[in-house]
Amino acid sequence: MDIYRIADIEIGIENHSEFTKKYLSEYKSDSTEAEFIVIVTEEMLNYEKEIAVEKTAEPYYEITAILRAICYVVLENYSGFFLHCSCLEYNGEAYVFTAKSGTGKSTHSRLWRKVFGEKVTMINDDKPIVRLVDDTFYIYGTPWNGKHNISNNIKVPIKAIFYLHQSKENKAVQCDPISAISKLLSQTVLPDNKASMNNLLTMLEKLISTTPMFDLFCNISEDAVYTALNSVNEI
Repeated sequence: MDIYRIADIEIGIENHSEFTKKYLSEYKSDSTEAEFIVIVTEEMLNYEKEIAVEKTAEPYYEITAILRAICYVVLENYSGFFLHCSCLEYNGEAYVFTAKSGTGKSTHSRLWRKVFGEKVTMINDDKPIVRLVDDTFYIYGTPWNGKHNISNNIKVPIKAIFYLHQSKENKAVQCDPISAISKLLSQTVLPDNKASMNNLLTMLEKLISTTPMFDLFCNISEDAVYTALNSVNEI
């Protein structure tokens, strides 16, 4: 069994392939004791194949199965959830960009790197984990970092969340709580039991009550970056 440190949790993974070991390698831990263990089974792999929207290379079903298993445990025991987004650190705080696939999350993060250069550090470009730790919401890099393989094994407190919309003009509008929660639910893994779903909703309600979330209507100009940043500074 190998142990990986993901979102400040020591996670043991058994029965995983050499491909998966390489995929997770940057998160390998020196710890000899896991807080929980994921055992990859044929049932898990078959489930991922059945629900896949698009067929993919065989090894990736294992990667997805492991992520799903971790998400369920983190939600039930570690006050956390995975979020489909691109996120970065700027001035010690995390800016999170989520949206439907193909909207331009990675493109918008790339604009921040272009505008602010080395002042920006990418956290994750696809599937980070959000956790509530000591009354603060942090977002963590994970190995599930998108087609561009952009992530760092760091945690950063969340400053603001943006739900992106493609637009000719740049404008940020703060989301009302119901709309914000609905958008976040659409970009995470929904649990299959009532207790875990209640946990998720409770966390999202607290996240939205403590963290501003905006609908960001944006193009691919540098002005889109300043529109987002100024919207937070004006609160």
